[in-house]
Order: sequence, then C-alpha cells, then structure tokens
Amino acid sequence: MTNATPTMPEAATTPDDSSLRLEGDYLAIASPPEIAEACFSVPAVRAIRNALPQGTLVIVSPEDIVPLWETVPEIDQVISYPSSASARKVASIIKDSQVPFDCSIAWQETPATMAFAKNKISQRLGTSVKSLSKWITEPVEIITEVGPIQHRVRDYLLFVEKLGINAFLPENFQPSLRPEQPEKPRVIIVPGSDFGPSAEWPIDRFAIIAQAIIDNGTHDLYLIPSFGKNGRTLKLAQRLTGRFKVFEEDLTDTLELLSTSEALIGNDGSLPHLAAHVGTQCIVLFGPNEPHWKRPLGKSHKIIREQVPCSPCLLDKCPLDHRCMQSISVEMVLNALEEE
Repeated sequence: MTNATPTMPEAATTPDDSSLRLEGDYLAIASPPEIAEACFSVPAVRAIRNALPQGTLVIVSPEDIVPLWETVPEIDQVISYPSSASARKVASIIKDSQVPFDCSIAWQETPATMAFAKNKISQRLGTSVKSLSKWITEPVEIITEVGPIQHRVRDYLLFVEKLGINAFLPENFQPSLRPEQPEKPRVIIVPGSDFGPSAEWPIDRFAIIAQAIIDNGTHDLYLIPSFGKNGRTLKLAQRLTGRFKVFEEDLTDTLELLSTSEALIGNDGSLPHLAAHVGTQCIVLFGPNEPHWKRPLGKSHKIIREQVPCSPCLLDKCPLDHRCMQSISVEMVLNALEEE
C-alpha cells in the first residue's frame, strides 16, 4: 500500500513570463467532459479566480456533471448543455446567456470549445494540440519533461502558469467546507468502475470487506453503483446480511452523501475522484491505471496497488488473467481500513 502524495504538487517554476495573458473581465472555461478530468481541472480554475477576483468566471459544462461545478464556490455561473448537443446548439445556449465573454479557455476539444469559436469570442486560449488548432486564437504549449510520471493535475496547473498566474498554491487544492456530519459515521463501498471491467476487484473480496463493516457496527454502510455499473452493486448486496443501504440517486444527491461520509472504498473510477473533491478520505484499488498519473487529489487517500509486469496497461478489458487486481488481497484492504 502506498500513501498518496501531498495535496499540492511541487511547483515546477515561478509563473511563466510569456506574453500570454487573459484579456477582459468575462471568462468562459470549457469543462472537461469526464468527471475525473473535471476534478483535476478544479485547482487550475481556483487559481484563475484568485488571479481575477473581480472577473466573471463561467464554466460551460455538459449537464450531467454540472452538480460537480455547483460545489465550486469560486465559479460565478455554470452554463449547461445536453451531453449530446452539437456545437451549434451549445453556441446558441451561450449566446442566450447574454454574458459578454472577452476570452475563453479550452483544455480539450468539446462542443463548448467549438461554440466559443462560433460565437467569435475574441481571445480563445487552448492547449497546443492539433485537434484544437482551428478553434483557438492563442495556443498554450505545455512541455512535458522527461522523468518520473507526473500527475495529470499538473497539465492544468502549468497551463495556468503560462498565463502568468501562480497556480501551485495550497489554497487551490482545499476542498469546500464539509457539511455537518451524521452522528454515526458512514462508509461507502463502490464495487464497480466506470473505467472498465479490468479496473474491478473481485466481488467476493468486496463482500468480505463489506460484511466486516456491517458486523463491526460502528459505521453505516452504503453501496453506490459506479456510473452504469449497478449490476455489480446488486450482486454484492445479495451476498450481505445485516443493515446496509444501496444508494442509487442522481449526482447532486451522491455528492451530498459523499461529503457526509467518513471514507470510501472502491476501485479506480470516477466516484473516488468526486469523494476526494468533497474532502472524503478514499481507499482506492488500482490495477490497469497508473496512480502516479491519475490518483485522486489529496494527501489523506490510500492507494492499494500490486505492481505486475504488464501494468499499467490502461486497457478496459484484461486480455490475460487480471493479475493486477487478483494480486490485491483482502488483508491489504482491511489493514488500510483499520488505519483510517
């Protein structure tokens, strides 16, 4: 078991002294469409807010992850669009908001990125990649240094530093204030993963952990399906006896439950990133992914991973014997839980 690295990644340098600067007071930022990536972008968004305290900061986001952005108080407004919307439709939604945008930021190619161009926002900053070249006016080049694997959050932070903004500050990584906690603490288990079956620990081992929590009686146990993975949650529920709850609600209610829970135990997937975002401690089981690159943000989380010759393969489905997840024992997880 390896402890997660500190909340604030080590700063590469002082803020960049290039000529790139945000122009104007009204800024639109295209949210990454994936939950994990959106979580990784939050510290960069906070850095921008700190640099532009009087500006108007708007996130343009797919509607299914809007509840995440509604937990970020540094945002002035969220403009939502249907996940299946075309760039033309998103451009219309942005225009109808009547916000006089001076500049925009795009980290990835999304319908919002293209909509910024269609609405002729004068300064359109974006990552210096080919897929964005025709939609932006000013490319921001991030140079990845050769060496140890760096966390994905650094890409967002370095982008912001290219704009002369100091991004590597502790306050950019602090979760929002947590609500009042229940008298009896809660533990959440997430037996599935929206990152694919190769990221999933065996159900029978989750059952041992879950039953131990139930039998101990000191915590209320909640089982949450990972997005699109309710089948594994139901299979786990069928193996348990005693009191527990299967929680299947929308993202807003899920964020509320996560923020009022003591800990989450689960596979590498979107839900641990959401839990980390609201300040909940996580025990995350990693298999095909690389934790040094994509672990949840925060220093309190525990990462359990058994390095095998074929990892990280980054595959959705294992072509071999799933040895990376099979190598994680029940004892490893119980030991991590006892240390909480």
